[in-house]
Amino acid sequence: MSKKENTIINIDEENEHVSEPSKELKKEKSSSANGIIIFLILIIIACSSMAAYYFWDLQLKHSRTIKTQQQSIEELNVRLTKVADEFNKNSKVSESNTTKLESLENQLQQTEVISQKAIAIVNRSQRDWALAEIDYLLKIAHQRIAVARDINGAIAALKGADSRLEQLGDLNLFNIRKQLANDIANLNAIHRADVNGISLALDQAIAYLPELPFKSIKDEIKIQFNEDVTVEQETVKEKDFVDSVIDAVKQIGDIKVHRRSIQAASSADQQSSIEQLLRTYILGARLAALRFDQIQFIHEINQASEIIRLHYDESDNRIQQLQKTLLDYSALQLSPDLPELTKAWTLLQEVKSTAETKTTLIKDVNKEKEKEAN
Repeated sequence: MSKKENTIINIDEENEHVSEPSKELKKEKSSSANGIIIFLILIIIACSSMAAYYFWDLQLKHSRTIKTQQQSIEELNVRLTKVADEFNKNSKVSESNTTKLESLENQLQQTEVISQKAIAIVNRSQRDWALAEIDYLLKIAHQRIAVARDINGAIAALKGADSRLEQLGDLNLFNIRKQLANDIANLNAIHRADVNGISLALDQAIAYLPELPFKSIKDEIKIQFNEDVTVEQETVKEKDFVDSVIDAVKQIGDIKVHRRSIQAASSADQQSSIEQLLRTYILGARLAALRFDQIQFIHEINQASEIIRLHYDESDNRIQQLQKTLLDYSALQLSPDLPELTKAWTLLQEVKSTAETKTTLIKDVNKEKEKEAN
C-alpha cells in the first residue's frame, strides 16, 4: 500500500470515531423535532376538528334558521291570502255600503221633500185650502171635457169652483171668476145631441123592421120607366135626326133600355138577408152614436138609407118617416168642438205664485231682522 492510501484509511477511521457522537446528537434532535411536528400536527388536527365542528354547528343553526324562515314565509303567505280574501270581502261590503248610503241619501232627500210638502200642507191657512180645492175642481172640469167629453160634469165643477171663489171674497181673484163665467156660458151654448134619445129611436126602428114593405118588380120597373121618360124629355131638345129615328124604332119594337138592373127582392131569403143587413147598419149607427163617433155614425146612416131606397117601398108612410129620421140624423153633430178649460187654471197658478213669492220675501225679511237683533 502506498502512503496515500494509508493516510486515507486513517482519516476514515478518525472520522468514524468522530461521527458516532454526532449521530447520537442528530438522533436526539430528530426525535425531538418529530415530537414537535407530531404535536403541531395534533394541534392542527384539533383546531381543524374544532373549526369543522364549529362550522358544522353553524350550518345546522343556519339550516334551522332557514327552515324557520321558510315556515314563517309560508305562514305569512297564508296570512297574505287570508288578508287578500278579507280585503276583497271588505271591498265588496264597502261597495254595497256605498250603494246603500247612496240609496239612503236619495231616500233622505225624498223624505225631506215630502216632509217639506207635509209641513207646507199642515201650515196652510183657510185661504190656501180653498185655493187648493179650487185648483182641484178646475182640473176635474178640464178632464171631464178633454177625456170624457162630459159637458154637464164640467159645468158642475166650474160652478163649484166659482162658489168657492165667491166665499173667499178676494178681489184679486175676480179675473178668475170672470173667466169661469165665460167658460160656463160657452159650455151652455154648445148644442148637445140627445144620444140617449137617438139610441132609443134606433132601437124602435129595429123593432118594426120586419113590418116594413119591400118593393115589387112592377114598382121597380115603373120607377125606372118614369125616370127614363124624364131623362128623355130633358134630352129631346138636343137630339138630332138620327137619334129621333132610333127612338122611333125603339117605340115601334117596344124596346126599353134601363139605366140599372132591377134590384127588387123576389124571395123570402133575399128579403131576410136585406132586413138583416139593414138591422146591422142601424145597430152600427147606434153604437157609433154612443161612442160619439161622427164619421162612423154618418156612414152607417147613409148605408141604411141607401138600402131602404133600393129595396123598400118608399110610397109607404112608415118608410117615408124612417127615411126622414135617418136624413135628420145624417145632419146631426154628435161631437161638437169643445173649448179648452185652462185659462182659469193658469190665472189661479199666477195668483198662487205671486202669493208664494210674497210669503218668501216676508220670511227673508223676518230672518234678516232676527239676525240684526241677535
